[in-house]
Amino acid sequence: MGANLTIYCLENITDYFEFERLGHSLMALEGYSMIEPLGGFSDKGRDAVYVDKSQKTTIFAYSVREDWRAKLAEDATKIKKHGHTCEQLVFVTTSDFSAGQRDEAIASVKQDYGWDLHLYGVERLRVLLDVLHPDVKTAHPQIFPPSFLQLQNDYRTSLTRDHLYIIYSSDDVAFAEWLTRRLTSEGYLVWCERFKLLGSDRYPDDSDAAINTRTFKVLGVYSQASLRNSQVIRQTALALRMASNGLDSFLIPMRLDHLKINQLQPDSSPLEFIGFEESWTVGLQLLLEALQAADCPRPLLNGKSVAASAFLDKDVLTRNSEQVVSNCLPIKTIPNAIRRFKAQRAVSTERLELLQHQWAYKTIDPRRFLSFCHPPDDFAKEYSVQLAGGESWRDVQTVEGIKSTDLVVELLRKSLAVKCHERGLRYCPQTFLYYFPTGLVERERLNLFRPDGSKTFVSATGQRKFWRPTGSEEYRYYLAPVFSVAQNLFGEFVALVRIRIRLTDIEGEVLPRMKGVSRRKHLCRGWWNNEWLNRVLAVTHFLAENDNIYLGALAAEQIVFDAKPICMVASEGINEDALDQLSFERSEFLIALEHEDADENSDLQESIDE
Repeated sequence: MGANLTIYCLENITDYFEFERLGHSLMALEGYSMIEPLGGFSDKGRDAVYVDKSQKTTIFAYSVREDWRAKLAEDATKIKKHGHTCEQLVFVTTSDFSAGQRDEAIASVKQDYGWDLHLYGVERLRVLLDVLHPDVKTAHPQIFPPSFLQLQNDYRTSLTRDHLYIIYSSDDVAFAEWLTRRLTSEGYLVWCERFKLLGSDRYPDDSDAAINTRTFKVLGVYSQASLRNSQVIRQTALALRMASNGLDSFLIPMRLDHLKINQLQPDSSPLEFIGFEESWTVGLQLLLEALQAADCPRPLLNGKSVAASAFLDKDVLTRNSEQVVSNCLPIKTIPNAIRRFKAQRAVSTERLELLQHQWAYKTIDPRRFLSFCHPPDDFAKEYSVQLAGGESWRDVQTVEGIKSTDLVVELLRKSLAVKCHERGLRYCPQTFLYYFPTGLVERERLNLFRPDGSKTFVSATGQRKFWRPTGSEEYRYYLAPVFSVAQNLFGEFVALVRIRIRLTDIEGEVLPRMKGVSRRKHLCRGWWNNEWLNRVLAVTHFLAENDNIYLGALAAEQIVFDAKPICMVASEGINEDALDQLSFERSEFLIALEHEDADENSDLQESIDE
């Protein structure tokens, strides 16, 4: 995907005070001509203020944090706590958000505080800076270096073929994403449907026009899946036609599977493929050599930084292999048959809500159900439930009008919820979470074995103290696993385990949304990959018997999950010592924060939060 340099500069801001100045400049041009900058660490939620002729007060808050929604909540809370006059809040952030997130934030601020909220996200800032007020950028070289502005001007004055366009089937999405990020890290502008890299612009609305006018090379991913995809075939044919019309080697074909010549379309048979079927690394090297030989443009400055979320610079990689542990559980056994059950009378909604904790089923109507296994005996007797047939889900496309694979995914996910209930986890109807209640495990400890064989534990529940100027406030937390099931992530069905946190006051009442956000941040701010992995392993260990999670009593109805997550070995490891020191400084900061004196004043606490 091609990079919009304005967005790239905004998303890579390191000078917060310069961003404040940029925000003041834009807001002055947006109608707040008499804006009064405040800023600083002790701004009490206000970066600037504006009072119009009718004495209506607007407060401005700016953020470069990725968790913009949490920052908005924090600033709004500070403004209210300090009693600032406010009828309107303007929040300017370098983050992106959806229309739904925007509407939720506006409604929430109106409901909780009575203020009108105006949001400026990264895309709205881009419009202001690129279309309405382009001269503002030149006044802020710390954010928009002159070399970037010159490159952007060059783009505007000429339409050049400067992009690589990847054509692929959705079954090859993992390879397409990997290739997109690797090419971006090498400085190439890449268009690849469904992917938006840090600092990049949108995938073109008219893909054919993009291929015709802006694409330097088309990279065609040939695989068994792509040969069955009509859209891939059509776009590949377009690229081949352009090659025959004078664009030499316009299509670079890449072979992802072991394809035979007779499987290819006649116009693709003579092509010389770059092979990725044996090694992606070797294939990438051959592709980079081909692009270099073709003198393909590489205009993306700091491409490695743009793709840094997935790929690190070479100097932080080692030649030592490294184990990578996922949060995905292999599914060893899935029953062949999906069974139909029929009750003699309709089952009430209230009874069905209770039943979901004991039986994994799909409701067709209040009397008919689909499931891998028989219902609990008490329910079967109460409603005279009888087996009404069944069929192999692998042999049919749909069951009762439902896509069979979608039905399998739903039943597997619900089965894990039943297992949680069976092992003593409780269901919270307010948060829709199964959570570890107090006293379920001895000393509130969940034991686990790390991938290296070492044994440790995590807390299933706990109590924490949240510092406030008016006095510390205690709250309780409970681990709550959430499961989903996916197909084709690793070729078959796998279960994904995620850890959520249920938060209550000391009496056990679920915290309101705003309180929950701050308490969760307080609790989890020092939890990184290892801490989350430990909790995933602890939950799976708790649910397992002999390294497997079993559901269903009868052999023909039994579902078996492997309690050990899928592990992979990366051919190259990461040299932690060579990583950006800011990550380590952040860890040290959090440790210091845990030990800070509870008697510090509120202004200092707020400056730390900033």
